[in-house]
Amino acid sequence: MTEKIIFVGIIVAGLIGFVLALWAWVRSEQSKELPAWRRLLFSLGFLAVAGQVVLFALSWTHIGRNRALFSAWARFVYPSFFVAAILALTGKGAARWWLLASSFLLFVLCFFIMLSP
Repeated sequence: MTEKIIFVGIIVAGLIGFVLALWAWVRSEQSKELPAWRRLLFSLGFLAVAGQVVLFALSWTHIGRNRALFSAWARFVYPSFFVAAILALTGKGAARWWLLASSFLLFVLCFFIMLSP
């Protein structure tokens, strides 16, 4: 029972972190001061973390029950995290740290799903 509570807590924290990163990015004055190339890369970082959210959600579909599809799914977990983490670091302010934390939590969730029997 405790494991389920921790798992749900990490899920909620990861998704709230993503929403808070988006909120901090939109409301921040620092984001408007960044050069265009950094704003573009950070926006791509949001898309990469959104891709991690989709990967996490896909683990609950029929992909989680089919070993061939699950192994194909697992091949996307590491690259999506590395791309999202690198692109998240190009931002500035609180949005960068919220996005990075969200990316890390989603990676940890997907990693534990890969390890589960």
